[in-house]
Amino acid sequence: MPAPSGKHCSMLEVLSSRRQFLIATASGVAAVGLPIAAVADESQTKSQNLNQMKGKQGMNSITAKHGVSSRLNELGIVLPAPPTPLGAYVESSDTGNLLFLSGTLPVVNRKLAIAGRLGGNLSVKQGQEAARIASLNALAAAKEHLGDLDRLKKLVKLTVLIATTEQFTEHASVADGASDLFVQIFGRETGHVRLVYGVQSLPVGAPVIVETIFEIEPNH
Repeated sequence: MPAPSGKHCSMLEVLSSRRQFLIATASGVAAVGLPIAAVADESQTKSQNLNQMKGKQGMNSITAKHGVSSRLNELGIVLPAPPTPLGAYVESSDTGNLLFLSGTLPVVNRKLAIAGRLGGNLSVKQGQEAARIASLNALAAAKEHLGDLDRLKKLVKLTVLIATTEQFTEHASVADGASDLFVQIFGRETGHVRLVYGVQSLPVGAPVIVETIFEIEPNH
């Protein structure tokens, strides 16, 4: 008998596969059900992940409703008096849903709390404290402009200028003094972008200047 052609072989293979599938289905072979179980497991995993995401979103919403003022009270933070301009400019200006603040210094009671240069007479820890104080002044300026700190939704961008020696390289660590404060207030989930760089000198001998851009709720 002549050997079956390739076309006939293909047909035979198809018929054989269909026959095996029908037999396995009729017999209730477990292997047929495996893909279904795998899909079910995957669906259940996706459902659990979705619930976790919804839970996190719910937590974020609660934090947002909580308000910046209440969060400051919880942290025991008292804002300083709002800063005043050192020249012919304003401390704050808003457009749309953004609030832009002029650079703020580490000032307490209208006086420079920390003066000097990083890598010179100031340590990284002192620089961090200066950045934190300057950030508190930014919040004070925002409160004066908005009237209600709870209109602040998040910090969008943070810029930190640092007076340093040529050899100083720990700019990022100093700027963390500002970033860490805003994370405490707004939460890590909201995030903010950041620019940090060193300069030769800053006004009135300040070691740090902090510039901020916030997203705000519209004033109805």
